[in-house]
Amino acid sequence: MRVRSVDIYVTYRCNLRCAHCFVGDNLSTGRSFAHDSLARLIAAAPRLWGTEEVTFLGGEPTLYPGIADAVLLAQARGLHVRIVTNGGHGFRSFVDRFEGARLPVVGVSIDGSTPATHDAVRGEHSFQRMRENVERAREHGYEMFGIVSVSRSNAHDAGAVLALCDRLGFGWVNVHYVSNRGFATPEMVLPVPEWRALVREIKKQSAGLRIDIRLERTFVPAGDHRRYCAVRSSDNLLFLPDGRVFMCPMFIDVPEAHSFTWSGTELLGRPGAETESILSRAESAAHCPAMRHVNARLNSDVLDAGLEISCVLEKTRLSGGLVVDEK
Repeated sequence: MRVRSVDIYVTYRCNLRCAHCFVGDNLSTGRSFAHDSLARLIAAAPRLWGTEEVTFLGGEPTLYPGIADAVLLAQARGLHVRIVTNGGHGFRSFVDRFEGARLPVVGVSIDGSTPATHDAVRGEHSFQRMRENVERAREHGYEMFGIVSVSRSNAHDAGAVLALCDRLGFGWVNVHYVSNRGFATPEMVLPVPEWRALVREIKKQSAGLRIDIRLERTFVPAGDHRRYCAVRSSDNLLFLPDGRVFMCPMFIDVPEAHSFTWSGTELLGRPGAETESILSRAESAAHCPAMRHVNARLNSDVLDAGLEISCVLEKTRLSGGLVVDEK
């Protein structure tokens, strides 16, 4: 396997219960990576899979007691390090105490341009704390980017959120389409026509923004598809603190769908008819093999519209109103 970037969910602990969180009920376990297991994983990634970048997530990764040590260890192994945070008190503590020579890149989740919209998704006062702690991180010299997860609850505010990310001085912003994983219900999922209309508006808006926008391709015309699938390509690994390892985050709620387990010392393959590796071998008219197991209704709506579903990892990069890259 060649896996350039690895995602490690270091803990299920989290101070929030966001309405769309795809980790869902796992948060209630509060389970975290054992420190020695995490250290061995960080050491193995560049040696075994040629990994160049690691992203620490959760839960809230800054609540993991050993997060600073994990960052330093990864950097010592030559890895580029990113942390994805909700911008709460754990993040503030990390910013104030981290003493590494190199700062990790920080991704901040922002789901509204105002407290009313953001807090409706993430909880009371979360917007104010996030804004204050982003400013604190900027004072310390952190490079940051935004993460916007779009559902029915905040689609109306998406354009304003992008403008906010621009004003905050972020380097770029990732725009995600919320699917019904974890806490997110099918009712939260934005209908296909509304998402496509929003994409058109975002493309227009990008011409007036300095920030780069990395937009999930999601629904594309059949002739515009690159046929990529993270599972079939075997170039993505997502490690959870309970030992499960996936290649596609869309399968996280499908029972026994993980392709591997991390034993604490090595990556072990899992035989079985219901793993994502087996489920993804079946051809799908809508292309994405996961969507039939995640949201059969959406899968049908996409086909009825004459479209296909791209891999959740595919992005279109917009800069100054132009498509700079697609990957």
